[in-house]
Amino acid sequence: MRAAHEVERNRSRASARTSSRSASSLVLSGRLEAISLADALQVIAASGQDGVLIVEREMPPERGELELRGGRVARARVTPSSETLGAILLRRYAVEAEELHEGLRRQAAAAAWRPLGEVLVEMQALAPVLLAEALSEQMKAHTTRMLGWGRGIFRFRTVSSRLPHADAQIAIDPQLLLLEAARRADEEDPGDV
Repeated sequence: MRAAHEVERNRSRASARTSSRSASSLVLSGRLEAISLADALQVIAASGQDGVLIVEREMPPERGELELRGGRVARARVTPSSETLGAILLRRYAVEAEELHEGLRRQAAAAAWRPLGEVLVEMQALAPVLLAEALSEQMKAHTTRMLGWGRGIFRFRTVSSRLPHADAQIAIDPQLLLLEAARRADEEDPGDV
């Protein structure tokens, strides 16, 4: 009887490990020298899957993440970050410095981490439309930065459950991000036009 109980308990553990593995699975990975990030992003977007595309640049060392929902980019982040959301909001005159500091204080004091934009909107210090515009600007800048990396690795993992802390009102078609990156690259290096 005891042996049967042990077998059942081990079977339950194995089932739990299998189900946690199926919640996230590696779908696509490679080197940026072989497959450009633009090409990988187009393939992933066409699949319409939810997941996270992690990009790591070797020199100088940087890491980027693109969160995709239904094939659309819902969040972009690069570390180290060139410009924080707070800095973008201040530059756009969307919030006052005192409101930003209070939002950061509330964010730090909260029991569970919450996105700064969500805190500022809850405080009524920031209109949701201004948050959406600032997040869109930040996502475009981070994506453009990652698309410029010619060396490194990428990994895309699907995620079966809703990813935490993404701003649901923002989801940008990757084709628009690729066009924006090309426009910015042309502005920086006009070449022989």
